[in-house]
Amino acid sequence: MSQSHKSRALQLLHRLVLPLDRALQAADRQTGCSAAQLSALSVIHFLKANTIGRLAAQEKISAPTASRLVEGLVRQGLARRADGDDRRSGRIEVTVAGLAAVEVACAAREAILADLLVGLSEEEWLQLRAVSGALARELDLGPGSVHPNA
Repeated sequence: MSQSHKSRALQLLHRLVLPLDRALQAADRQTGCSAAQLSALSVIHFLKANTIGRLAAQEKISAPTASRLVEGLVRQGLARRADGDDRRSGRIEVTVAGLAAVEVACAAREAILADLLVGLSEEEWLQLRAVSGALARELDLGPGSVHPNA
């Protein structure tokens, strides 16, 4: 592929990110959670990043930021600390309410995307699946980062 084709593809991808993000934020609002909270819940549950250190590393945030994020999740009843009071080494678990919030957000996001992409042909859906898989691989998201029904 020529450099100009790559450049055009990158420009198009860049222009798509913001409108898609805005559309998906509507789904997050249905849960009463922020995007950061939903991401943390998903990472804790699906990727088993069940300590502050693992969560911080996976989300690429500082440990104090991860700790504050978890504290908010605990206050909301979306997560709980599984071991003792040591906030640095104790395990974190997603509660039933937290998992429900993630599932509601995933379903709402999928519905929004389906509405936005309703005009795609079967071939385009297959291409989108392939490109999405390649992006997930290149971003090192791992198979557990994708909703299990995907």
